[in-house]
Amino acid sequence: MKLLTKLKLRLEGVIKSVNLDWREVAVELMTDLFEERKRRFASEQENYDLKRQLAIYKEKEQQGEKYV
Repeated sequence: MKLLTKLKLRLEGVIKSVNLDWREVAVELMTDLFEERKRRFASEQENYDLKRQLAIYKEKEQQGEKYV
């Protein structure tokens, strides 16, 4: 019996399912990675937008001081 199969049989009570097919595991990992990249992109985009807004507010504040 293969080592992974033995391990799966021992862990079945603890873990609901252990995937032994490397292709399925790879697809699962790639999906997780894709989701993480989407979350990171959204966070970076939000950060960029907030920095732009801050720059605009600072510029308006400086212009307001010049005209006063």
